[in-house]
Amino acid sequence: MRRLARCRMLLAAAAATTLAGVAAGSSGPVAAADHGRGSGTLDKNAEVEVIAEGLYSPRSLTWGPGGRLLVSETGTPPLTAPSECNMVSEEIVFEMKCFGHTGSVADITNGEPKRIVENLPSALNLQDMIGPNGLAYSQGRLYTLQAGSPQSLPTDAWLSDGLRNKLKPYVGTLLDVTDPKKPRVAARPGAADYEYINENPDPTPDFDVTNPYSLTPKKGGGFYYVDAAANVLGEIDRWGNVEILTSFPLSQAGSDAVPTCVAQGPDRAVYVGELTGHGNTGEEGAKAAKVYRYEPWSGDLEVWQRGFSAITGCGFGKNGDFYVTQFTSTGFLPSPDDDGGSVIQIGRDGTRTELGKGKLFFPHGFLAGPDGSIYVTNKSLWWPPGTTGDWDKGEVVKIG
Repeated sequence: MRRLARCRMLLAAAAATTLAGVAAGSSGPVAAADHGRGSGTLDKNAEVEVIAEGLYSPRSLTWGPGGRLLVSETGTPPLTAPSECNMVSEEIVFEMKCFGHTGSVADITNGEPKRIVENLPSALNLQDMIGPNGLAYSQGRLYTLQAGSPQSLPTDAWLSDGLRNKLKPYVGTLLDVTDPKKPRVAARPGAADYEYINENPDPTPDFDVTNPYSLTPKKGGGFYYVDAAANVLGEIDRWGNVEILTSFPLSQAGSDAVPTCVAQGPDRAVYVGELTGHGNTGEEGAKAAKVYRYEPWSGDLEVWQRGFSAITGCGFGKNGDFYVTQFTSTGFLPSPDDDGGSVIQIGRDGTRTELGKGKLFFPHGFLAGPDGSIYVTNKSLWWPPGTTGDWDKGEVVKIG
């Protein structure tokens, strides 16, 4: 399995074992900030509090206008006609099977989800939902990053022309949803990524699926984003132009890894976490994932931190500490003895602290709080298939 469009659907829950500290390189934020732990660093016994529940496959978080707390939801299984849902198992079993418009954005500021944007493109792939993955509020506008690309929509007879025509303008886009009644396409990263992997087959040989997955506002305007199928880091400028900046190595023990989170650091470098591919299990798999550091000014890409399980979220805290959301503790696919996900805090002196152990289940996105606390989407999907028929069990938790 090569990409998240196929493997992310099997993400697992886990509690990561406390990891030995690996200090950041001299060019990273450890060097850029004062050494030491500092104000805002969380203790391993930091409280984990559920602040919102009843969410539909929650993914990313952002602070909206007036400090509102917003979350993207990839939705519930689309209630399309049988002819528009192909659930037949194939050799490649993780291909998208069922399409619809069940994605949304919810305001959870008061603890009760209020869906402020609805009817976003979504798809069911076995037990996982994909749709509006990334979420960002920048320069007074609210944006979602939609999975897929127009080119990779199925052309088989089982997807009706009517549904395909409704989805095609919006899949794989950076969508401005500030006015939920009039969503506007701000950029088309999915289409750009599709063209890139066909023009440059080395990063993704024999693979033509894209999955724009995570984005972060760029200092000065625009966005950085990662595609967890095309395996690239890209930039979207203020006018919607898309540029592919770099691709990530394919090789990983067992199977390829994919980029799943992106954050710009205090040093203006770009940091990217990865989800390891199928086959990265057990003791080695639990330490196979890496965080990369990319320098926009030089084009240099290097491994910044090692030794993580499956990464699905990352970012910097108020005081400059770096956080990694681990979807599992036993790598990917999950082990039967996986006991819940966790968050790894990397202090500015390189010290690692595991947060939320034993209290998280399939954690996903990450958001820093203004008071030094952090927020994580939880119960973002269910595994194994058949575990539950309930799709409204997603949560957001506050740690700190």
